[in-house]
Amino acid sequence: MKKFLWILPVLVALVMSHWTKVEAAYPERAIEIIVPFGVGGGSDTAARAVAEGLKPLLPVPLVITNMPGGGATKGMLHVAQQPADGYTILAVTTSHLIDAVKPKTRAHILRDFDPIMRIQWDTTTVFVSGESKFKTLSDLIEYGKKNPRMLKFAGTSPGGWSEIQTVAFFKKVGVDITFVPFESGAEIKAAILGGHIHGAMEELAETLPLVRAGKLRPLAVLMEKRHPALPEVPCTPELGIDYTHGLMRAWAVKKGTPPDRIKYLHDIIKKALESPVYKKFEQENHLYARPGYLGPEETRKYWEDQVKFFTEVLKDLGYVK
Repeated sequence: MKKFLWILPVLVALVMSHWTKVEAAYPERAIEIIVPFGVGGGSDTAARAVAEGLKPLLPVPLVITNMPGGGATKGMLHVAQQPADGYTILAVTTSHLIDAVKPKTRAHILRDFDPIMRIQWDTTTVFVSGESKFKTLSDLIEYGKKNPRMLKFAGTSPGGWSEIQTVAFFKKVGVDITFVPFESGAEIKAAILGGHIHGAMEELAETLPLVRAGKLRPLAVLMEKRHPALPEVPCTPELGIDYTHGLMRAWAVKKGTPPDRIKYLHDIIKKALESPVYKKFEQENHLYARPGYLGPEETRKYWEDQVKFFTEVLKDLGYVK
């Protein structure tokens, strides 16, 4: 009996220790967001805006780590190598979906990650110079059909989003253009204003100041309805063009992360999207025009559909066999 009484406290301690480990509250320590781009870029500012709304809602610190390199794949590989415990989040962009067509690393966005949610869905606009002879998108398309490859449209990242979006859109309207790559958006705008190229397809926030100054002329917005910031500019569906692709941003965790932790992150991040600081960011970057949010399952379906689309375009362009 005495021997049993001596062993009993030990057994209780072991059981309680095991129970504490199993039932330990999540999160217990800092959560890290890996932004696979440098400080100050669109993905970085977007992640920080969400994070500012998220910090007051979390019982633990939130850390943002910039990890640029490899066309956003360095950061993706890093997250794929961490434990699937919900403490490391990847800020996902359209670049990761394009990389899935022909992966540069051992990590693959569809195979190795579970989406938490899609957060943003941006709007692309077709721009020409404010002094261009093309007054409407119909003028531009008519010229392009009569003069194959004579239209010169600029962008960055050959084989990336910029070229895919530009070439795929013009293919949709039956025009074969010449894509001219530049190093930066600033160089593209200078080339348009200098009359060296006809136009470009870019996100609205980057070009609206020049539009309002009369330097650039928007011909169409690629979305389901007219953009409130450009109410006089037609959207693609009203022009009879079934094309509304846009840049997206999402957050994801390593595949195998417990579902209850994904749900926790989803619910708390969704609340953060309603915070004043994020709403202000959304307004300043004109991301309010169409809903960016998609839940985990809808985000995965969106990813899969986009990867199929990018595969087709990159095959046409000769980047993929």
